[in-house]
Amino acid sequence: MNQAGHIGDLDLRRHRAGEALGVEGPAIAAHAASCPECRARLRALDEEQRRFEGAISFDRFAAGVERAARGARAASPRRPPARVWALPTLAMAAAVALVVTFHHPAAPVGTRGERGDRTKGGAGMIVRIAGAAGQRTAQVDAPEPLAAGERLRLGYQSGGHRYLLALSIDEHGEVTPLYPERGSSLTVPAAVPSATHFLPDSLELTGAGLERIIVVLSDQPLEMEAAQRAARAAYERAGGELSRLPKLGLPGEEFTRTFAKP
Repeated sequence: MNQAGHIGDLDLRRHRAGEALGVEGPAIAAHAASCPECRARLRALDEEQRRFEGAISFDRFAAGVERAARGARAASPRRPPARVWALPTLAMAAAVALVVTFHHPAAPVGTRGERGDRTKGGAGMIVRIAGAAGQRTAQVDAPEPLAAGERLRLGYQSGGHRYLLALSIDEHGEVTPLYPERGSSLTVPAAVPSATHFLPDSLELTGAGLERIIVVLSDQPLEMEAAQRAARAAYERAGGELSRLPKLGLPGEEFTRTFAKP
């Protein structure tokens, strides 16, 4: 609960998303059912969800991946053919707000992140998935199963940080830069720290096995090459087990989602 005796923003979003809230879960659920103000906040979150569904449709997800595939073939012939990534612009694309879930960056796959994984006003990440069955938000506590052809859209809350970097690492230790593809972190536009924004275009994870996406929000720009080296070193420290991957040790806050590819 916050100082006013109401459910905090993070716990309210977790409650709406159905995420387990530990020993405080029953009290939070009871308060949400009885408090008019918190019920109104839940209705506002429902409205955010409806706006998102209308603004970012599956067709737009698919179109972004098709653009990415054309750009990737033209720009990087050495890129692994089984992996198609969106080519981001340097400007972040703002989007309507959405229910946001959070994950402690050091938590092993299959366990819930620690409470209090929110500082500087609520930094965090979200991954939205679109496929033939519709849209959903990637779960926080365990690897999210993907169907063939499903697309991902990465979102974030800056929490007051000014820079963002995103990469992925699979269970074979292959590290792929996402945002940016090279150079320094992207600059986060000045905005409300708790507002949700989505990165441009969408991406598709192909192949099989586990793959983890890591987003780093920081106060100073980071070099993608240094982040890739840190990811490979973390993979080695984990003995090649993605489920044991530690923090990368980069300055800033790290957030992760893990996916099980078909």
